[in-house]
Order: sequence, then structure tokens, then C-alpha cells
Amino acid sequence: MELGKIQELTIDHITSHGAYLADKDSNTVLLPSKELAPSDKEGTKLKVFLYKDSRGRLIATKRKPFITLGQISMLKVNDISENGAYLSMGLERDLFLPYSEIRGEIKKGDKVKVYMYIDKSERLCSTMFTNKHTDAFENKTYVTKQKEYEYNIERVYVLIKSKYDGLLPYNDKKVDPETVEKDFGISKSAFKSAIGGLYKEHRIEILEDSIKIIK
Repeated sequence: MELGKIQELTIDHITSHGAYLADKDSNTVLLPSKELAPSDKEGTKLKVFLYKDSRGRLIATKRKPFITLGQISMLKVNDISENGAYLSMGLERDLFLPYSEIRGEIKKGDKVKVYMYIDKSERLCSTMFTNKHTDAFENKTYVTKQKEYEYNIERVYVLIKSKYDGLLPYNDKKVDPETVEKDFGISKSAFKSAIGGLYKEHRIEILEDSIKIIK
């Protein structure tokens, strides 16, 4: 199994936590239950991307990231801390950009060109010093408005389902921008667009003072 890459794995067995996918050497990794489709059964082959969760555990996702290991791509800065920046890569977890790998000054909302690599602690990281990697494939499918829209839809859906047990205690009309930014890391207008998309897909119900996951 290769961290940071898209690969084809086979469903070995399914539990309440999700499906355990196996490679040819019988190594397994979890695909969370929220990503399983009704057609996913033991023996089904799936193309997944492997990354690490907040606890450092290897995990699989069907979602296609904006960048993979060894690639160069433009990513949006979601947040900045004293240790570095966190870039949107199209998944629940952002890609870390260490302070030492930042060129010049960047701020939240900027789009930066980076190369993805694995650091000494075996985690996915990025660097803005892309000129060191002249042989890297450059993913020119940059984060377009459509991709950001699709990413925000999934981000909002997953957070409502996991963080709020499927019931958000406010709706897109009765909430201030600061609360949306704190809870979802996106602007209120992006949040409203995501909620509209989820509603059109019949995945949520918009109530008077809340939003409920129905699918």
C-alpha cells in the first residue's frame, strides 16, 4: 500500500466501521462506512486514495484529491498557524505546508503552487520550492470554482453528519458568517451554495432553525 497515491484495492470484509480493503500482500486499510455504496460487497475492487487521519492512522477514501504524491498542483490555503499552512486538497483532512517550505508571504485564501512529498515522520506534506522537483508531473487541473463547489458540498455534508450527528443547530439563513467560518472553514456564501446543492440532491432537509441529514 502506498501513502499519498491512488490505487486499486479489494474489499476483504465489511464491519460497522466500514470496509477493510486489502492489497495483493493481504495488507488492509479502512474505508469508512460513510463512503460505502450499496453495491460495495466483499470482493469488489475499488480505486481509492490513501492518506492519514488526525491520529496518524492510514485510511482510504474514494474521493479524488487535487494532488497526489510526487505531483505539483495549485492548492488553496485554508488556514495558517505558527508551524505552517494547511492547504485544501479535496479531502476532509488538509495538506500541511511546513513554515520552512513556504516561499514569501502567504495568507488564508491564497492559491499556492506546491509539490507533495512524505516527510521524515511518514506524513504527507508539501513544499513551495517546486523548482527542486523538475521531473514531477504538474497537475494543471487547478482548483476551479466547480471543484471548490463540489468540495464544499462534501465538506459540509460530512461535518454535519459526523460533528453534529446529522442535525445542524442552525440553517443557512439564520447564522452569522463568523460561525460558518469557525464550524466549516468556508465563507457564508460558499456555505449557502453547498446547502443549496445538498438540498437539490435530496440529501438534507432544511428546517426552520436547523438542517437535517436525510440521506
